[in-house]
Amino acid sequence: MCDFFVLPPEDVEYLDAHFPSRWRPLSEGSGKHALLIEGFEVPDGFAQATADLMVLVPLGYPGIGLDMFYFDPPLSKLNGKDPGALVPEEHFGRIWQRWSRHYEWVVGEDDLYRHIEYVRNELERAGLQ
Repeated sequence: MCDFFVLPPEDVEYLDAHFPSRWRPLSEGSGKHALLIEGFEVPDGFAQATADLMVLVPLGYPGIGLDMFYFDPPLSKLNGKDPGALVPEEHFGRIWQRWSRHYEWVVGEDDLYRHIEYVRNELERAGLQ
């Protein structure tokens, strides 16, 4: 079983440009793969200024879409309101706060850049509530 994976060159270029030295792929012998971005900036409205962001990367990506996103430490809102659909899950030896958010993935159009923008938009929306 493959214990590593390679992101498409355009994803690596995007990550190097926007998160230099702060990203890395994660893999487990079970065939589970993810992208980790350390110190991801969290928008206003949250108690944390940064958190580690993880995105599970399914086998077959980008032909199979990215879905949901995870934070460690868990994000909490300054106003105490719960943005909803948050669940703790263990991955890669850490407990992550899963944000269960979904959108329709369009093969050939969507990529890691769009998924990260989706994460940012969801955080912005949640921070305003």
